[in-house]
Formats: sequence, structure tokens, C-alpha cells
Amino acid sequence: MSSKAAITVQRPREEAQRLWRSAEHRLDYLADAEISFVDAPGDRGTEIHVDLEQKTGGGLLGEVIHKLTGSEPLAKAKDDLRRFKQKVETGEVPRSDAVPEGELAERKIKQRPAQPLADSELQKVGV
Repeated sequence: MSSKAAITVQRPREEAQRLWRSAEHRLDYLADAEISFVDAPGDRGTEIHVDLEQKTGGGLLGEVIHKLTGSEPLAKAKDDLRRFKQKVETGEVPRSDAVPEGELAERKIKQRPAQPLADSELQKVGV
């Protein structure tokens, strides 16, 4: 199965390619991925396209395990593309005090929907 991710960086194509290949931004797990750099329409920077051939061991069960553990290659590639864009355009990856490690696919899988409080909990908070 082929998985694709893309992002637009506000830099000329040659500069984006140079930065992508630099040691600071090199992503070893994307070494086998097909990566292309295309001028964005309207002279608006460079589109970076990553075509990631997923080689998940274990078939469907392996894919489910990768999703549950947050190690799905496509999710990691999207996170890393977003970080690359932030670093190249602003010089830093913004972080918040609430989530100091930034937004990660691993955290999203651990989220759960809000649950109403039980009666005993409502009494504790005075409702």
C-alpha cells in the first residue's frame, strides 16, 4: 500500500532541497521513501511530496499495532514534515507549556472522549 504526505514550505526549491538533505533535518527512516520537490503554484514556495511505501510486518494486525502504538510511518512522516516546515520558516518548532513535546501522533491515539462525571464526583465539586 502506498501512503503519501505533502507540505508547502515558503522557500525556493533549491534551498528547500539543500535544507532537507542537511544533517540537521535528515530523517533516516525516510531513506527508502520517494521524495520530490515541486515549485508551488503562484511562486509561493516549494511543495515537498513524500511517497512512503509501507512495509508493515504482520499484515492487517501489524498495521493496527502500528496505529495503536503511534509508530505508523505515515503519521510520523506528517509530524516530521510539519516540524521541518516550522523549523525552516521560523527557525524553531513552537511548543506550548501544556504539551511541551509538541503535537505527536503517539499522543493523539491516547486521547479519549470526555466522560460525564459520576454522581459521587458531582457531589465532590459541589454540583
